[in-house]
Amino acid sequence: MSRVELPPALVEGVRGLEPDGGPSGADWVDALPALLTAVLEDWGLVPDGPARHGRTALVVPVAGADLPRGGAALKLVWPHAEAATEHLALRRWDGDGAVGLLRADPSRGALLLERLRDEDLTQMWDEQACEVVAELYGRLHVAPYPQAPRLSTWLAHQSEALAASGDVLPRRLVARARSLMTQIAQDPACDATLVHTDLHFENVLSDGTDWVAIDPKPMAGHPAFEIAPMLGNRTDEMGTGSSLRYLVRRRAEVLCERSGIAWEQARDHTVVRECVTAMWATQAGDRDRVSLAMSLVKALED
Repeated sequence: MSRVELPPALVEGVRGLEPDGGPSGADWVDALPALLTAVLEDWGLVPDGPARHGRTALVVPVAGADLPRGGAALKLVWPHAEAATEHLALRRWDGDGAVGLLRADPSRGALLLERLRDEDLTQMWDEQACEVVAELYGRLHVAPYPQAPRLSTWLAHQSEALAASGDVLPRRLVARARSLMTQIAQDPACDATLVHTDLHFENVLSDGTDWVAIDPKPMAGHPAFEIAPMLGNRTDEMGTGSSLRYLVRRRAEVLCERSGIAWEQARDHTVVRECVTAMWATQAGDRDRVSLAMSLVKALED
C-alpha cells in the first residue's frame, strides 16, 4: 500500500484545536496515519491519488474492488460537534443535492464518499453561481433527522455568549442581534428544516453532470440561516463601500428570489450569524474577519 503524505496545512491547522466532544486536534493528527491505515485495510481500499484536505478533515482518493468505476474518496474528520452528524445528513439527502455517502464509521470519523471533480463555483459568474446554490437549497431543505443539532439551541448559547462578551462589539449591535435571536427562536419554523449551514462557492463540486454540496455542518434550522456563507465568500471581487453594499445585496436578492426565502428573514438570520462570527473573530484577534462581518451587516441593514 502506497504511503499517504499528510498535507502540512492540515496538520498545522488542526494541531492547535481544543477538544470539542472528542480528542484534541494534536492527539487526533498524531494518530491520523494509524487511523488511515486501519480504515483502508478494514474497507479494502487503496490510495488512488494525492490527499486533499479541508480545515478539519483529510480526504484521500481511493480505489477498491467494490467501488464505482471512478473510485471514491475517503474522508477522515477530526471529531467535533459540528461534524458529529454529517453522516446522518448525507444519508437523509441520499445523493440528491449532496455528495453521495457509500459507507460510514462515525466512531472513527470515517466517511466513504463518491468521488467528485475538483471543479467548484469559484470561477462561475457570481449571479449564476448564486442560482446554482439556490437550486440546491430546494433539494437539501428537507425534514431533519431527530439527532440533528437545533438552531434554537445554538441561538440560546450564542445569545448568552454575546451578553457575556463585554465591549468586544458595539452595544447597539449586540442588542439588535440578541433581539433577533429571540424572534427567530420563537418562529415555529426555527427548527423545522435540515440545513447545510456552510454552503458557499467552494463547498459545491461537480459530479460530472450536476452540482452537489459537500462538507455540511448540518442543523435542524431555518432555510434563511443558509444565506450568510454565500455573502461572506469571494469578497475580494466586491470591492468596498457602495460597490460592496450593492453586490452583497444583489447576491442576497438572487438567492432569495430563486429559492423563495423571504428577504427579511435572510437579512435577520445573516445579521445574527455575522454578529456571532464577529464576536468570536474579535476574541481570536482576526481583525479582517471582524471588518468583513461588520461590512456585511451594514450592507444588509442600510
